[in-house]
Amino acid sequence: MLKNILSNIYTQIALIAAALGGLVSDQIGKGYGVVIVIAIAIFLYACYDEYKTKKLYSKESIAIPIVFNISNPADPKSALEMLFEKLEKDYPDHKENLEKYFNIIERDLIFKYDGDIFNEERFADFLKITKHDIKKLEAQTPKNVHFHIAYMGPIANAIMIGTLFGTEGVTLYQYNKSTNSYNTALVITGRKYKEGIKKLKVTAQEQIGEIKESVTIAIDMASHKISLGQLKEPIIHIKSTIGDTIKKPEDFIQANREIYSVINRLQQEKINHIKLVYSMPVAIAFLLGMSIQNYWNIELTHYEEGEYKTIIERLNKIKYYF
Repeated sequence: MLKNILSNIYTQIALIAAALGGLVSDQIGKGYGVVIVIAIAIFLYACYDEYKTKKLYSKESIAIPIVFNISNPADPKSALEMLFEKLEKDYPDHKENLEKYFNIIERDLIFKYDGDIFNEERFADFLKITKHDIKKLEAQTPKNVHFHIAYMGPIANAIMIGTLFGTEGVTLYQYNKSTNSYNTALVITGRKYKEGIKKLKVTAQEQIGEIKESVTIAIDMASHKISLGQLKEPIIHIKSTIGDTIKKPEDFIQANREIYSVINRLQQEKINHIKLVYSMPVAIAFLLGMSIQNYWNIELTHYEEGEYKTIIERLNKIKYYF
């Protein structure tokens, strides 16, 4: 605390005022008392400023903005600045304070992968390093962390990025092209996103063919529709019943619960291999990753050149340890 007070800008002003005021007082032979009073007043304000900031960062959790850029030409630094602008409405000078109080700087908050998204081994290494760095961020703060996340990249990789998070508080943002800004998609503070369901509310589900040892789950939750004719049976087709554009946070949560319930049931039925193909928002992909983690034999795909190509054959090949 003392170190922060001494480095506070108002403390520096108080010292400068005392030094310059002292010189002036020496020249005119009076005014020492006024200089001392002014310097003390400025120093006391510096103490108050530090107390106010310390109280702000003594909340239950600390907001940490992070940006994931997976083989995307967009500028992650610009996205990070947009997140800071939003956060600084509640956390004034948040970028400077993260460095000052927790030694967290800009490069700690950007996770960029420039490689081939079909290179399983390389992307798995990226995930391992990222998991380590996220844990390091958490360790640098005395409180719980609430991550504010902007993601740019393919949907399949968003699922894998989601597996990096579990019990942490997370706010997901989605880019609004018309306003060149990031808007809050949903806030996650508990485990509701993977709770069981009693009935379907936002999806309809159809099974095509008999399921024995493997199955393809086709998730249709966006405007671009999946071509079921390109897929091998058996198939479980999950499609939105609330339109192509999901806007309400509760609908993102409910959609993920209904999708996850299918995958969880198939795992309990000892289905050996599950393949996922999808057309869905990043927010659902991220939630799905948080739900399934990296424990199950799940194949993820990426739609490219008119076909669904495997991006990782088995999600449980990723091990988050060195």
